[in-house]
Amino acid sequence: MGLIPPIDEADPTSHTRSPYKMDIVRFVSTFSLSPARIKILKGFLNFRVSLTQAGLVEGFQWVDGSFTEHIELIEKRPPNDVDVVTFFQFSNGDNDAIVIGRKPELFDHDFVKKEFFVDSYFQELNLPSHELVEMTVYWYSMWAHRRDLSWKGFIQIPLNPQLDVVAMTILNSATTEGVKQ
Repeated sequence: MGLIPPIDEADPTSHTRSPYKMDIVRFVSTFSLSPARIKILKGFLNFRVSLTQAGLVEGFQWVDGSFTEHIELIEKRPPNDVDVVTFFQFSNGDNDAIVIGRKPELFDHDFVKKEFFVDSYFQELNLPSHELVEMTVYWYSMWAHRRDLSWKGFIQIPLNPQLDVVAMTILNSATTEGVKQ
């Protein structure tokens, strides 16, 4: 109860399964349920803007953690942050040093968690196939279970700077429980 299902329970062998794909606008619309969540979503969107400024514009994010659960029901508390793995491809001419040099703070885990409310990890997509499969299996196994080992689903959101602007506009005009945000 309160978790995204990991598979289509009516058709467990179908390709309808976690990670569930949605764009950032739908994600924001789905999860902006309280002032605490809106604060985290604004941080997440600002994190995505910083990724764009660093040159990471090709890829997607796996989004998980208590933010994607109904943690208010399960544990009687609001979420503290959103867990994110950014799967990315370097733009032409970019490499680790260039991207990190543009926005070094983005690669400081503690800074990102404090500033953006994002528990952030990165996964390069330009790896040899066997390494990429190995790392994808790792991230899937990390994201597909709660700490109590309950199996759950998670969300995949493409990087899309244009839709990030739309999503922030939605959040800035959002009203939750009658309180203007």
